[in-house]
Amino acid sequence: MHGRVARVTALLAAVLLASSAAAQPWKSCDGASGNYVAGSAYANNTQQLILGLQTNASASPAYFASGSVGAGTAAVVYGLMICRGDVSTNDCFDCGTRAWQDVQPLCNRTRDAALVYNQCYVRVAATNFLASPSNTGMVSVVGEATIPGGVDVTAYDAALRRLLNATAQYAVDNSSAPSSASPRLYFAAGQLVGLDPRVPNIWSLAQCAGDLAPAQCRRCLDDLMALWWNGSGFKPDGASARFAGSRCNLRSDIGDKSYTNSPMVKLQMNGEVVVPAPAPSTAGERLFYSI
Repeated sequence: MHGRVARVTALLAAVLLASSAAAQPWKSCDGASGNYVAGSAYANNTQQLILGLQTNASASPAYFASGSVGAGTAAVVYGLMICRGDVSTNDCFDCGTRAWQDVQPLCNRTRDAALVYNQCYVRVAATNFLASPSNTGMVSVVGEATIPGGVDVTAYDAALRRLLNATAQYAVDNSSAPSSASPRLYFAAGQLVGLDPRVPNIWSLAQCAGDLAPAQCRRCLDDLMALWWNGSGFKPDGASARFAGSRCNLRSDIGDKSYTNSPMVKLQMNGEVVVPAPAPSTAGERLFYSI
């Protein structure tokens, strides 16, 4: 465990740290991977791959797609797209369109680029990161705001740990797939109430890439939780943070909730109460698919 966390900590130290107030997308452009030329085979393959990812991810119950386009070391591109588990099919598809438009200009045609939007995460790279469960392509978005003065920071810290852990566990335990060969939907949204009148709610999200095994998903989320207070830039009194990589992501906020449906996990300060999620009301609301 310690070795794995140390490796991820070293990776995170090199990651872009962005303010949550900045306009999306938040990005990670790996300059060490080199750049490609406009109109090149790599450029065309990148665009073609993202178009395929947006189509497949928006049509998948797991809201996930991965693949590659091209051949040869100079032209092959590997990619992945994960849409937030509660967005509509159209929002997922539209997020892919934005990534298609943004990936080349925003990262100056960097071969390894990750873009994070509120609705999705997209990464393309010249190396086959899909072959590993490592959560590379990390983007961290840590808000500058803190919890209101007078709120017990120790109690807030403990409550947030409880909520993130419960949300991560729900995402793993209630993951689903149409068949054993299909990607799994790993997604959970959480809420903690009753901490303090000045912090009436703490909101959380946890999600993993659909091609992971359940144990790999939980391990990935555990690594993110270990980083949350360890060299990540998040302070114990921080009001919001988000860590998104190619294998899993985790998020918390005390302001407006960062998801659209009802929480799947609801905790109260006087005891943990897990609230089952209601069934989706429309075909577009696939947050609770087959759970």
